[in-house]
Amino acid sequence: MIMTPVKYLLSIATALSMAAPVALAQNTQSDLEEIVVIGQGIGSLRLNASNGAGGRLGLSSFNTPASVDVITKEEIATKGDYGILEAVTRSAGISSSANPGNGGTSISSRGFTAHNATMVTYDGTRLYVTAGTVTFPADTWTLERVEILRGAGSVINGIGALGVTINYVPKAPEFGESNFDAVVAAGSFGMNRIALGGGAELSDNWAYRLDASRSNEDGYVDRTDETRNVFAGSLLFQPSSDFRMKFSVDYADLDTEPYFGTPLINGEASDSHRQNNYNYGDGLADYEDLWARVRTEWDLTPNVTFRNDTFFLDVRREWQNLEEYAYNAGTDQIDRAFYLGIIHDQEQLGTRGDFLIESDWGGKANRLTVGAEINSIDLNYFDNFATGGFGVSDSVPVFGFIPGTLPIATIPTVLDYTTDTTQYAFFFDDVLQVTEQLSLVLGGRFDDIDYDRFDHPIGATPSSAFDAGFSEFTWRAGIVYQPSDALSYYAQASTAADPVTSPISISSGNQNFDLSTGRQYEIGLKQQILDGRGEYTIAYFDIVKEDLLTRLPGSAITEQIGQQSSDGFEFTFRVNPTDTLSIDLNAAFINAQYDEFFSGGVSLAGNTPRNVPETTANLWVNWAPLNQLQVGAGLRYVDSRFGNDANTQTLPSYTVFDASLNWSVSDTTEVILRARNLTDEKDYILSQYTSDQWVFGDPRAYELSVRFSL
Repeated sequence: MIMTPVKYLLSIATALSMAAPVALAQNTQSDLEEIVVIGQGIGSLRLNASNGAGGRLGLSSFNTPASVDVITKEEIATKGDYGILEAVTRSAGISSSANPGNGGTSISSRGFTAHNATMVTYDGTRLYVTAGTVTFPADTWTLERVEILRGAGSVINGIGALGVTINYVPKAPEFGESNFDAVVAAGSFGMNRIALGGGAELSDNWAYRLDASRSNEDGYVDRTDETRNVFAGSLLFQPSSDFRMKFSVDYADLDTEPYFGTPLINGEASDSHRQNNYNYGDGLADYEDLWARVRTEWDLTPNVTFRNDTFFLDVRREWQNLEEYAYNAGTDQIDRAFYLGIIHDQEQLGTRGDFLIESDWGGKANRLTVGAEINSIDLNYFDNFATGGFGVSDSVPVFGFIPGTLPIATIPTVLDYTTDTTQYAFFFDDVLQVTEQLSLVLGGRFDDIDYDRFDHPIGATPSSAFDAGFSEFTWRAGIVYQPSDALSYYAQASTAADPVTSPISISSGNQNFDLSTGRQYEIGLKQQILDGRGEYTIAYFDIVKEDLLTRLPGSAITEQIGQQSSDGFEFTFRVNPTDTLSIDLNAAFINAQYDEFFSGGVSLAGNTPRNVPETTANLWVNWAPLNQLQVGAGLRYVDSRFGNDANTQTLPSYTVFDASLNWSVSDTTEVILRARNLTDEKDYILSQYTSDQWVFGDPRAYELSVRFSL
């Protein structure tokens, strides 16, 4: 059950939205400009902001037949959401299913979890998933905003986007006045952070932007030190009004927490027990990502623009850990198992080009994009599976144990396989203004992926190899009806395709399987109210995903006959009732289930997929009692989730309260005090690594920071 305060606020928001037609009748000329209240601008409205995650037509949320959202850099800064996961899980219907094995970034949305159903793009370019893992971007400091498209999105960026598409947009150079920002922060558990950034115009044709940050923390759990270094630089060249070229490099180096969760003792974990790290003393999880890009925009005519992105991604990830722990009641010790050494050495080189064409069809305005994309991805995958890593096990006391050290010398991490993946796609997206109030949005995309794998047994040349390939055409069709400038109704149907495993690390056992396909129906409305001081959205969706891998009872053969479905409502509400008060509220109510699925010879039809909460909600309220003072407070609520597909294990619901106090010392300097998990929620559980090994969120923490801006 959602907690009473959130129910109360939802009732208020619903009442306000029902009163919207009255407010519009009083003033139909509502101000549609983005409104920013005070301080960091947490009260900004976003329905008129364009969103790249929803397509390449430059449409605002009002004009897009889908549920889209924008998280601004001001919002991120005020709430102190330095990590990617912290930021995106404040959006409607998104919750964490993260652990170190997936890079600490996996989420659940609209009833679907993990990176095969979640599309991650950076500056509009897709990052291909290796073995269910995404680690970039690593920090929010370099971001201008985060754009979110909920639901099927394969038509925009290709295979693998049935649940949600998240586009991280970095800060960019601008012509005009220079700017500079700096933040110094310190807080609980040895946390310290310094971040710098700024840009300026070098000449009439050149501008630049540089951003960098470094963060350190000791961590609440023993031996979970983390160091995060990020850098982003861009150079903009604009020799004329019709030609623009931007060169960008982003780099992230993350030595992160080697914490794979806490083993439960009789279903519980005490405060002192949660501080124990049962990993090796020198366990590690290191991620290094380099992302270089060249973006070109050329206005060939007043109505035709050519756009191209050429990019190179270099990734190296390494895990060296003893990963699974379980309490043994007979010995009163923790049994440890599975020393896993894994290295991803991945390179992605690609280019995407399209033409944006504006035309007039019999007096009806039309905007069309048509283009193509190609990617080449090389992966070297190292592990210690064949050298004995799976066979490592021991037992240690619950308290006062010696963690041990990595047995790398005796159990080395060696090259297991290499893969070469080539992907190409052709796509189009079109919006036709049928009447002044009605527009039609159509899109389609054809993707083809060719995959070659070479297995490397220890000390020998490749003894086995195979190739695989799959292709799919996905589409969307939607209508948008706007009876006024401040009200929009929409409906859409769309399709998507997900790989049964990460598309660049397919195993021999999965080489003959096709893509899982899905379709989505969605209807909704979006409205600005109260003379442009508020906005709300309501969306209903229905999704079916077919061709899941499952094994029939009495059969040893895995078949693609499974089916999963979900439907539900999402609600967002933002309002600035006065110049000194803003309220931001969202909630999602989801019903997800397996329609046909088997596990262990038992039908799981009717069961809820793991890591899917039925209800989530977020709230943030900002109030400025004085011109120089801003007080913020909010919560995030995540309903209970099942820990397995059999629905015999349950992760408890949690409610986490955060608060901030911003004091503007001068026009350029601000002091910020933050509190996270203010009530010290004990059931703050991000995910489950094994059945009785939970990844807990941090307890109560405080932070003091100083921000300087010019």
